Amino acid sequence: PGRGLLLGALAALALCACAPPRPLTFEEQEAYMAKQQCSQEATDMAGPSWGGENPYWTDYFVMCMNRFGISDAALRRMWY
Repeated sequence: PGRGLLLGALAALALCACAPPRPLTFEEQEAYMAKQQCSQEATDMAGPSWGGENPYWTDYFVMCMNRFGISDAALRRMWY
């Protein structure tokens, strides 16, 4: 009995994994575009950030995202 339940759960997970992702909301699209632009600007200003080891890059990135209206709380939900 337990084995059938496990196989059923695995089958359900497989079906969920194959479902196409939902389209991004307008706000998510805006945040994605801001992330792309701010990542490039931060790299141009402070050099690359490998694994978050460049605090100047991170500071510039956060400042840029805030300029686009992305709050610190929203940044933590997205990337932290």
